[in-house]
Amino acid sequence: MKTIRINIDKWFDKQDKSWRALSLDRQRRYTLFLFLVYLLLTAVVILKVWYDMAGSENRMVIGHIDNPVHKKESPASQRDTLSTILKEKIYERK
Repeated sequence: MKTIRINIDKWFDKQDKSWRALSLDRQRRYTLFLFLVYLLLTAVVILKVWYDMAGSENRMVIGHIDNPVHKKESPASQRDTLSTILKEKIYERK
């Protein structure tokens, strides 16, 4: 594990030295180019999501969530004591 970390550190040091060897003008160009690529990808993703949502017939329905404890159970599951939850009546919802 130490050798992997040492190799990664050496690689980063090599990349840092090559970056610092570039002129400031080239560093600015590379930085601007990478920022523009990031901005373009962000715009494409946002437009894709907007297009998919605009053409979609599906709408999100927000409604009440039913409590699964209050659902009616079959008589066979009521007899099974391993699956029933035993609680005091005062702690249950009405």
